[in-house]
Amino acid sequence: MISSLQRRLETLYGLERRRDKLGLEGTRALLDALGQPERSFRSIHVAGTNGKGSVCALVERALREGGARTGLFTSPHLVDFRERIRVSGRWADEDWLEAALDRIEGLPEGRDRTFFEVSTALGFLDFAERGVEWAVVEVGLGGRLDSTNVLTPEVTVITSIGLDHTEILGTTLEAIAAEKAGIVKPGVPLVSAVTEAGPRAVIERIAAEQGAPLVPVTEPPPAAGGPAPVLRLNRTLALAVLREAGRRGAPVSPEAIERGFAQARWPGRFERCPTHSDLWWDGAHNPGGAAALAATCGHRFGVLILAVSRDKDASAMLDALESIVPEKRVVATRSRNERALDPARIAEVARGLGWEAAIAPDVPSACDRGRAWAAGEGALLTGSLFAVGEAMATFGGAPGEML
Repeated sequence: MISSLQRRLETLYGLERRRDKLGLEGTRALLDALGQPERSFRSIHVAGTNGKGSVCALVERALREGGARTGLFTSPHLVDFRERIRVSGRWADEDWLEAALDRIEGLPEGRDRTFFEVSTALGFLDFAERGVEWAVVEVGLGGRLDSTNVLTPEVTVITSIGLDHTEILGTTLEAIAAEKAGIVKPGVPLVSAVTEAGPRAVIERIAAEQGAPLVPVTEPPPAAGGPAPVLRLNRTLALAVLREAGRRGAPVSPEAIERGFAQARWPGRFERCPTHSDLWWDGAHNPGGAAALAATCGHRFGVLILAVSRDKDASAMLDALESIVPEKRVVATRSRNERALDPARIAEVARGLGWEAAIAPDVPSACDRGRAWAAGEGALLTGSLFAVGEAMATFGGAPGEML
């Protein structure tokens, strides 16, 4: 991406997590000034603590295989901002983004907008101008006050509920469930894979209050040679979403779903580095994601390379990952993100849990250190999508223009 556009986006990114900016008024005003592009396409709106990206990728690819012109709006990006905004798999055009940012900054309604507000406006405007018919839109943070919640979707989705972003969403599963269920709309079907009693009761209550038909999804029984439980659940959830979308006019068929699921790709989730066969990475960034990674990866590693944000529970993540790093060796590091936890603190936590810990100042050096320490047993980088993106930028494997 050209440096001038990158600098402008980074300036906005500094406002991303400002609590006083949460809300929908600014996004609505900006979209109104842009001609209400969010009304030009039909949408599926996906919230949840873990699993959102995978479900979005599966649903979008199946809709694309069915013949729809699709939009996919996700966050965060791994290497290039354009990954967040895709039409029929192709990311947003750089020159178009530059011109659209000029347009937004020239509007009174574009002043003092946050990164997510501008990103949402850019995504929806691009979808409108590129003729998207069905958009799959991932919630950025929470749901109720997320800037994407200006949509009137055909289907809403909640993938899971876990303790994450507690400083903004609340400190209990029930509070977080209420925030994520803020995407529920009157009369719009809600597909939910939440099974824990407390959060499920909150979601059921809010769906009933909104008159939203609730479609519960549970993990299907295992099949011989089939995918691991988390993967099965994501596929089952995506299938239920597609069925509801089909009832509302989406072009879905069993054949399109089969092709779409076979071709769907979600970068940064348990991938092998293309240039170093002894390095793997996964974007699990909270204890639930770490537990899912441990349950599904099917590998054992000699060394863990861990970078986490300050608001994450490093201790719980280490506990979850111990089963796939039996020698309990970790290289603590950090991404360049301002919210990254000091590697010294990660190492301190790890040693308190009986791990042997080393420290590296950045992701590339941590990967080199981890690979050397693993001595052929394989090293796994996880804990932060930002860290995975930095590893991709150094060693290869970035998502690229087409998905």
